[in-house]
Amino acid sequence: IIAYSPISACAAPLAPMAPRDAYAYNTLPSAAIYDEGAPPSEEKKELVINDRAYDVTAFIKRHPGGKIIAYQVGTDATDAYKQFHVRSKKADKVLKSLPSRPLRAGYEPRRAALLADFAEFTRQLEAEGKFEPSPRHVAYRLAEVVAMHVAGAALIWHGYTLAGIAMLGVVQGRCGWLMHEGGHYSLTGNISIDRAIQVAVYGLGCGMSGAWWRNQHNKHHATPQKLKHDVDLDTLPLVAFHERVAARVKSPLMKSWLKMQATLFAPVTTLLVALGWQGYLHPRH
Repeated sequence: IIAYSPISACAAPLAPMAPRDAYAYNTLPSAAIYDEGAPPSEEKKELVINDRAYDVTAFIKRHPGGKIIAYQVGTDATDAYKQFHVRSKKADKVLKSLPSRPLRAGYEPRRAALLADFAEFTRQLEAEGKFEPSPRHVAYRLAEVVAMHVAGAALIWHGYTLAGIAMLGVVQGRCGWLMHEGGHYSLTGNISIDRAIQVAVYGLGCGMSGAWWRNQHNKHHATPQKLKHDVDLDTLPLVAFHERVAARVKSPLMKSWLKMQATLFAPVTTLLVALGWQGYLHPRH
């Protein structure tokens, strides 16, 4: 999900899962990853990758990806690790340098059936070549946004102001999706080049910071749809995407606003979000 962004289509029905909020992300490691004589410790922070438990206690503060690694403490982080670092050889070298130990006999990750199903679906997509970079397509996409900017400026220059504004609005959206793929390092297959494309397209095309976006978007993908962890759900006072978020609102004025959020979303909320990002959050970052 992190790097490839495929949508898993389960081949067969899976066992019922616990509610999403029932999964702990910042609690002590499960005793299942420990040997019988080594109970969980508040001082030691471990996570599981493949068939080993890694001690990341001292590594959390210097993790290049920021504090999102802390969200995986006490869990099986195998899938998250693979998706975040799918094209990074450096990450594998760093992982090997961390202290680790074998897992307790009989260990099995939570949601094992779901993870296995997703892994099989990913292998099928890989076999079909869905994740192979296409330089020609990337060049086409870049040429497209340049041409649309030129066309929009030309329309305004020749007096077709509304048509020019509409064109520039559409291409800003195109820049947003293109930079999204660059931020996921899924354009060229080269992390440095993809990051440079993302920074340039987002900065010039949308007037926003690629670094800020990656910081926030990585947190979103580390714990998607988990309250108090997924920053994309922390959207008050403008909008509430979950009833628990809306329940935190006490102001009568804010309650009235949220009751109308569906109507206000397209004409008002999205404009305020864009202006807030461009004028405050991104320059501040």
